Amino acid sequence: MRATLWNLIAHCFVIALCSAPAVSFAQPNASAAEFSELVKSLLVPLDTKPASPSWNLGNHPAVRWKSATPQRADAALAKEGLPMARTGVVTITVAGKVTHRHSANRAGHWNIVLAGSPASSVESRLSMDKQADGGLDPTDALKAAGFKVKALCKPGGISSGTGLYAVEAAGYRPVVMAHEWSSGSAGSWTSLTFAYTKQRAAKLRCE
Repeated sequence: MRATLWNLIAHCFVIALCSAPAVSFAQPNASAAEFSELVKSLLVPLDTKPASPSWNLGNHPAVRWKSATPQRADAALAKEGLPMARTGVVTITVAGKVTHRHSANRAGHWNIVLAGSPASSVESRLSMDKQADGGLDPTDALKAAGFKVKALCKPGGISSGTGLYAVEAAGYRPVVMAHEWSSGSAGSWTSLTFAYTKQRAAKLRCE
């Protein structure tokens, strides 16, 4: 009798479980960074003391840094007066869609660099690792996310060029952003530089 009762209870439980509506448990996507959130992670908060940009900028779960601390920079950066650097890769999305894809429909990567002196970083850079279909319009994406973006010059190129912009976000120190791009039969390529100091901003050129 007791066995029959337990069999009946188990049978009812299975029916209830199978007929229950499916529940989806959304997991945070740490494999890609929404562009506006990645940029915020690269900005210096207003209440930062001291004001010098930290080497911990870019602390976004989607960024795969090669090292937790700055290392000796490569020759090209050192020649620009940036002896130390942190480098990594990240996949970027805008409104949830990846900016570009590579072969086999894989999401494209962006190189990310923090560069500066041993004491602090003074600029950060994002660049597509190779030319590809698609790309990123950083000014439109930032404006759509509530950033203030002001053009500082008008680039003269048609298929390539560099534009300079003042970028502000509530709660963060303003930066100067250089947007370099090229476009041709091989695809598009984009690079962004965020200068944290007046000295680094003065080295950026509009082309």
